[in-house]
Order: sequence, then C-alpha cells, then structure tokens
Amino acid sequence: MKKTASFTFFSFLLTITILSCADAERKKNNFPNDLKNSKWIIQEGGLVTIDGDTTYRLSKRIDTAFIFNFYAVDFLDQERFTSYDSWECGNDCFTQIFGRYYFTKADQIEMQVDSIARSGTCEAPTQVFTISKVMSFNMVKKGDQLQLIRK
Repeated sequence: MKKTASFTFFSFLLTITILSCADAERKKNNFPNDLKNSKWIIQEGGLVTIDGDTTYRLSKRIDTAFIFNFYAVDFLDQERFTSYDSWECGNDCFTQIFGRYYFTKADQIEMQVDSIARSGTCEAPTQVFTISKVMSFNMVKKGDQLQLIRK
C-alpha cells in the first residue's frame, strides 16, 4: 500500500516537473515584446479567434478616442491577451476571447485561446478549452500599424 502511494505521488511530481519544464522552455526566449500592456483597435479582421480572418490590421487604441463600434485586442501583460467587441445600442451581443501569447521568432507570435465568453442577448456559459486552441501569426509592423497574418 505504501509503495503504491509513493509511486503515485512521485509519478504525479514527475508529470508536473515535465509539464513545468516544457512551459518554462517555451517562455525562455529573448525576443522583444513590444505588445506587452498595449491596446489595439482591429481595423479589419474582427475578433482574434480560431476561425477568424487570415489577416488582422491593428492600430494603437488611444483611450481618448470616442469610438462606438469596434473590435479590439489588448495584450494585458507579458503573456495574456483578450480580444473583444463593443457596440452601441441596438446590438447587445458581446463576445470576449481570453488567451495567452508568446513569440516564436522576433516577427512571429503564437496565440492560444483558453476561453470564450458571451454576454448580453447572446449570453451563454463560458466555453473553456481544456487544451488551448492555437493560432500562429507572422507580424508585420508598418509605422503605428500592426498586421497579424495567420500562418
């Protein structure tokens, strides 16, 4: 009985260690992260989601801008992002995508969708992905504009 419990415990620790190492290895890159703490309006492409467009054209969001209808993506910190929409009266269905991102090269980014929330007239239980859905993009910067081109 003791041997089985010990084996189970050490197997569990080994699994956590392997998964932690893989995650740490993924994050150990020296690519500059110019996206960290930035907010973008999506000019073309809609929500950044698994079955979304092949190209997203983004421009920096200025907090003082008075915009009624838009799609946006916020890079919240070093690894988390959210993509959402905002509508004026008449369209009261709101969707928000939550996920993580990381650079695979200086001009390439991988985004993982962890969950999708819907509120308003299209309210539904939050869709959580136990295995994150992955999207890969090439990044092209043009002045203050940013393009994410699906690979």
